[in-house]
Amino acid sequence: MKKILFIAAILSTFHFPLSILHAQQPDAVFKLLRYEWTLNADGTSDYHYRHEVQILRNRALVAYADKGETFVVYNPDLEELTVNEVYTLRADGSRVDMPQNAFIYQLPSECADCGRFNHLRELAMVHTGMELGCTIVVDYTIHRQYNLLNETLPLQRECPVEKMEVVVQCPQDMEWHNQFNWGSSTAAIGTNAQTAEAANGAVRTTFTFTNCPQAPREPYMPADIIPYFRLYNGTPNHTPTFNQEPFAAAKDAMGQTMTSGKPMEDIAAARDFVIGNIHLNDIHPSHLGYRHSTPAEVWATGCGTAIDKAVLLAAILNAQGYQARVTGDNMDAVGVMIDTLEYRLDVRHRIAPELIGEAKDEVSKADINETLDATLDSLEDGFFRLVLAPIPQAQQPLASTLSMVRTTPLATSACDIRSNYTYLLPKDVKLVGGAISHKLSNAVGNLEISIKQSGKKIKVIRNLTIDKSVIAVDQYADYRSLIALWQSVDSLLLRKK
Repeated sequence: MKKILFIAAILSTFHFPLSILHAQQPDAVFKLLRYEWTLNADGTSDYHYRHEVQILRNRALVAYADKGETFVVYNPDLEELTVNEVYTLRADGSRVDMPQNAFIYQLPSECADCGRFNHLRELAMVHTGMELGCTIVVDYTIHRQYNLLNETLPLQRECPVEKMEVVVQCPQDMEWHNQFNWGSSTAAIGTNAQTAEAANGAVRTTFTFTNCPQAPREPYMPADIIPYFRLYNGTPNHTPTFNQEPFAAAKDAMGQTMTSGKPMEDIAAARDFVIGNIHLNDIHPSHLGYRHSTPAEVWATGCGTAIDKAVLLAAILNAQGYQARVTGDNMDAVGVMIDTLEYRLDVRHRIAPELIGEAKDEVSKADINETLDATLDSLEDGFFRLVLAPIPQAQQPLASTLSMVRTTPLATSACDIRSNYTYLLPKDVKLVGGAISHKLSNAVGNLEISIKQSGKKIKVIRNLTIDKSVIAVDQYADYRSLIALWQSVDSLLLRKK
């Protein structure tokens, strides 16, 4: 114990900036990331990938094993994989080439539960000669029987990237596009673009990104916090086909779930049915030539990609009389009209339908005034616990998941909650500790909690106002204080008089 106190006393004499104490030490660093697409005039294309990653900590190999192995998924029906070179450059400069028994061909785990996709293959490369300070080099090419291009590349990864090259080579008369989305990111990433003529008369465009910092790992981040770079050469054929067999069966099945008579609840029920009953094959659309399956195929086989599930859900909703369409940057969501508003349904997660075009600071409101019979949980020695009723529209992150310091904005829900509950108690029961009263106002919002007993009644007032749905870093401490106090009162302790 004396040793611990002595160490604590020594550390207390040093003043470390919080930014240093909470800095994310990288496990590895990409010395080079290269993505190269060659679009050929004959309708084929070649995708060339290379990475050179240096190992800095054992965690890169042990904790997650994300650098100790490389996995490449491909479709033998449409794609031909060629491994150009895979080796480890050890810290002393010696090279260890990967032996043949370290290349393992297997079925991708995403395809294990779907017969339609069990022809896909995954090459697992188990790297050898690894040690701290070594550099792992992976280089391969995939030749494809199509020349569609629709890729989104995040510009921040799980570890820093010193240099990222994105190359597109195509005939002069072939049109393609690129798009940057920096969102709310404050990352200082160097960018450069150069266009040159290739030996065969094609046009070669190279985008170079330098010093890409490690992506933040904090929870509840805004969706646009990671910048990305998108490349595409047209819109792949994602137009959904509706009213196909066996939609009589699908309509009957959905009729058993969409029975509330309330449109918002019914469309959420349809979404939940698709999520729960259609297995998700989360494979990249490029391995299927950017083609989706028909709703009939998805329904009959019970599996599909995120795009397939969106197409099926849109078809089901249209069959039920709604106006629905496939939407989203990756065509993996559904927009459905209710009255004059369009709501977005996520086919991956059971989250509330989101109003498309909704202002970021749209406020969730609740005004509750109810009287309830108190349901008491019996504890020991004559004590009881009263769990307070949950308040609709008051969803916020759990205070226990919020770190002391944050480096990125926090995404939450703006709200204006007014709740007044009266609980009717059994006789001879009283509130332990007497009345409770909390008030707090700061730059983020304000809170009021008041709990009083009067005879056989307990009156519980809980009011919460949060002005913004995105909390800036300099306001995070105020938000955390507000939420911690708000969530500290969710049950009451009572005992017999």
